[in-house]
Amino acid sequence: MTPGDAKDAPDTAGVRFLCIGDLDVDVLIAVDRLPTQDGKVNGRLIQRVPGGMAANVAAAIAELGGKVSILGRVGQDAEGAFVLGALAQRGVNTNLVRRMRDAPTFSCISLVASNGEKSLIKLMTDAYCPAAEDLSASSFRGVTHAHLTSVRDPALCRQVVELSADLAISCSLDVEMADLPAEPPHAAKALRGFDILFFNRASQAAAEALLGVNVMDVAPVVVITLGAEGARISWPGGSCHAPGYETDVQDTTGAGDCFAAGLLHARFAQGLPWPEALRFANAAAALSVKGLGAQSALPKLSAVQALLAQRRPGG
Repeated sequence: MTPGDAKDAPDTAGVRFLCIGDLDVDVLIAVDRLPTQDGKVNGRLIQRVPGGMAANVAAAIAELGGKVSILGRVGQDAEGAFVLGALAQRGVNTNLVRRMRDAPTFSCISLVASNGEKSLIKLMTDAYCPAAEDLSASSFRGVTHAHLTSVRDPALCRQVVELSADLAISCSLDVEMADLPAEPPHAAKALRGFDILFFNRASQAAAEALLGVNVMDVAPVVVITLGAEGARISWPGGSCHAPGYETDVQDTTGAGDCFAAGLLHARFAQGLPWPEALRFANAAAALSVKGLGAQSALPKLSAVQALLAQRRPGG
C-alpha cells in the first residue's frame, strides 16, 4: 500500500506501527567543541541513557500516544535489560526483541558540544541490528506501517519491503550515510520498494552519488531533513518545504528520530495531509532537543499541538 497524496488521507482507526532496527545504550560525553581530524578535546561523562534509532522512533511514537512495537536485538546483559525496561515504561511492545547470549548490547558514544551539536561513535556488535531471518509474517501481524532504521543490510531491507507488500501495508526506511552500502547495486537493492525514504543532506548526497539519480525518483514519498532549516517532502502530486523552529538546544541526539516518529504519527495515526504532517514533525523534533539524550525530552501530542498553535516556524 503506497501512501497517496494529501487528498488520500488514510483510515486512522487501529493504527499500529512496527519499528525495526537498533536499540542501544548511549554514553553521553560533554565537550567544549567537537574534535577535528587528528584533533583532541577534553570531555566529561554526563550519563548513560537508552537510545538507538529504532528505539528512539518507537519511544517517540509511544509518547505521542501511538501504538507501537519494536523488533531488534539486544544482548542478554544489564544494558539490554536497561534499554528494554525504558521502552516498556513508555508502553512500547518489546516482545519481538531478540535477547542474544553471545553478543553484548550495542552502544554508542555521543560527544555533545556546548551548542548542542553532536558527533557519534557506534560500537558495533552482532546485536546492532536484526537480520532478515529475524522477520516473518507473524512479526507484521496487525501492523499498519513498518519503519526500518538501517540501510546497512540489503537482505533485511528486501525482507521488510516484501513482507509489507505481502500484507498490503506501507513501509519506510531511514537512510544514514554511515550505513549506506558502498556498492551501487547493493545500495539500489536496499532502497528499492519502500513507500517512504528519509534522508538528511549527507545521506542524500551519498545516495545520489552512488545511484546516479535524484533521490526524489527512488520512492513515492521522499523526506529530506535540513537541520535548523527544517525539512522538505515530495509525494505523488506535490512537494513542500517546512521551516524549522528556533528553540533552546541542549542536545540534538535523536532529533531526526523524533522527526521521523512525528511525521509517521501525524500521517498515519492522525490522518494529516503531508504538508501538515511535515510541520508537525518539525515541531516535535524542536521540542525533543531540550533535554540530554535522545529520549529524555520526547514530547507528548498536546505539547506538539500547543507549539504549532502558539508559534510560527522560524520563531
